[in-house]
Amino acid sequence: MMFGHGGRRLVYPFKRMLAHVLLGGGQANHSTSRGSYAACKFGAAYSSLRERRGVVAVGISGGVDSSIAALLLQRQGYEVFGVYMRNWDARDEAGGGHCSADQDYEDAQRVCEHLGIKLHHLDYQKKYWTQVFENFTQKFAMGLTPNPDLDCNQHIKFDALLENALQMGADKFATGHYARLSRPQCGGPVQLLRGIDEDKDQSYFLASVGSAAFERVLFPLGGLTKAQVRDLALSEGLVTATKRSSAGICFVGRRKFRDFISEYVEMEPGPFVCVDGNTHLGLHTGIAAYTHGQRAGISGVPKPFYVVGKDVQNNVVYVAMGADHPALFCTSAVAGDPFWISGSPPKQLQDGQPLTCMFKARYRQSLERCTVCFLDSKNEVAVSQSMGVAGKHTSEFRSSDFCRPPHTLEEGTGLLQIRFEEPTRAITPGQALVLYDGDVCLGASVIAYPGPSLFEHNQLQEELIQASVNI
Repeated sequence: MMFGHGGRRLVYPFKRMLAHVLLGGGQANHSTSRGSYAACKFGAAYSSLRERRGVVAVGISGGVDSSIAALLLQRQGYEVFGVYMRNWDARDEAGGGHCSADQDYEDAQRVCEHLGIKLHHLDYQKKYWTQVFENFTQKFAMGLTPNPDLDCNQHIKFDALLENALQMGADKFATGHYARLSRPQCGGPVQLLRGIDEDKDQSYFLASVGSAAFERVLFPLGGLTKAQVRDLALSEGLVTATKRSSAGICFVGRRKFRDFISEYVEMEPGPFVCVDGNTHLGLHTGIAAYTHGQRAGISGVPKPFYVVGKDVQNNVVYVAMGADHPALFCTSAVAGDPFWISGSPPKQLQDGQPLTCMFKARYRQSLERCTVCFLDSKNEVAVSQSMGVAGKHTSEFRSSDFCRPPHTLEEGTGLLQIRFEEPTRAITPGQALVLYDGDVCLGASVIAYPGPSLFEHNQLQEELIQASVNI
C-alpha cells in the first residue's frame, strides 16, 4: 500500500510516521489506533501545514541526516534555507588534502536544489582554528584525549553559526542531530533529551551547549531512527540516501591518527611499561599518539597489549595484556570544570547531597549508574567553584598510579567525584563525562583522572593479606 506526494511515492510504513512528524510530533508513534487516526487525517493536516510557520535555517552538512531534517521541516510548513559551514582547509596541511569537504559541499548543493531551497556557504576556519583546534592540539600535547566535537558544538555550531543564521532572517536553527528538546510548559530552561534511537543518540556531543542556545533550536530527527531516516531519503530520491555516515574526527579523515597528530604535536619516544612485573616492552612513538583502552601496537608479543594509563611527566605509556585486563577498569573518577545545561548544578549538589544519576564516559557507551558529589569538603566552596569562582578543594581522592596527568588538571572551576556502580573500562583523561537524569542530559565535565584500577585494588588486597600473615 502506497500514497503519493508531489509525484513521489512513499512506502506504507512512512504513512503513519510522517503524519505524526508533520503534525509536529517529536517521535514516530507506532500505536495502531493513533497511527491510523493520524493517517486518516494526513491530507487535511498537510494542507493546513503549508501555511508559513516561520523561517528555519538548517545546517546542511552534505549527509543524509541534515538532508532529511530540511525535508521534514519543509513539509511541516516552515520556510527553509540551508547553511553550510566550512571549518577546515585540508590544503593547508602537509601532504595535501584529506577532508571530504569539497564533496560534502557538492552534495549539500544537490540536496538543496532537490528541495528547492537556498544554500549559504559560511566560512568558520579561523574561528574553528582558535576556539577548537588549538585547544585540541594543546590537550594532546599534554597527554590528554579531548573531544573536538563538543567544543565545535559549543563554540561554532550553536554559537557563531546559530547567531549568523538568526542574522540572516531565521527564526529557528535546526540540525540533523539525533536528540530531542523539551520546553516545559510551566517555564524554566529548555531541556536536552536523548534521541529515541539509542544507537545513534547524539546528546553526548551536545552536552556543552547551554539551554539559552536551545531556545532557538530544532532537532527534527530526535524521534526517528537512523533506519527510518535512510528509508525516507531513499523514497525521496535524495543523493545522500546511501552516503556513508561520517565517523571519527572530520579533519583527520582516513589517516592514522598518529600520522596526523605528529604534524602538530612534537612526538618524543618513551618506554612502554607493562603493569604486570613493571617490565619494559620497547619504545612508544610519542605519548600524544596513545589513549586509554586502545591497542598499544607492540610488536613481538604473543597477545595484544592495551594502553591502561600514561605518566605524562615521565613520558611513560603503561600497558597490560588483553582487552579485559583489570588495569583497564576502575570504579571512580574525578572530573573538572562541570558545565550544566540549565545554567546551575542540580539541586541535590547545591544542597550538599550526592546526586545519583546515569553517565556516559564516551559516545558509544551505554548509560550506566553513578553517584556524583563535589570533591570539596565544604559545599559552599564547591558550588562557587562550579560557577567559576576561585577556591581550593580539600577532599582527598586517590588517583590511579598508572595515570598521572598534568598538574593543571587538578585545579580549576570545580571538581566532581564520580563513583560508578559497576567497574567501567578505559576512563580517559580529557574526555567528556556526560551526566543524565533519565532521558534528560544534565551536562558534561572533563575527566581529570580515573581512580585506582581493579588491578591496583587486587594488588593492595594481596599486600594486606600478606602483611597479616607475616604478623
